Amino acid sequence: MIIPELTKTPDEKFAIGLKYIAPDLTAGATLSSCVVTISPTETSGLEVSGVPVISGSQVSQVVMNGVDASEYNVIFKTTTSEGNVFEDTIYVKVRSI
Repeated sequence: MIIPELTKTPDEKFAIGLKYIAPDLTAGATLSSCVVTISPTETSGLEVSGVPVISGSQVSQVVMNGVDASEYNVIFKTTTSEGNVFEDTIYVKVRSI
């Protein structure tokens, strides 16, 4: 499994997300829910803003803040209309410019 990775500054705030395709999302199936968590949790660490957004076969979450020189796992726990549950991670590095 390849884990997507990105780098942001502590001041940036933007959406990150995933797109599900076959065979994970079969014809006629939809994404029904998503819960996003961040690990590790720390004071002034990377945070979510708002709730996850499901749009068709994609799910996204706005992230903000983060401690310079820290790394975080943003974990998407996504459920499909067929009852399949996927846990995927985006690895986020925070670096000041």
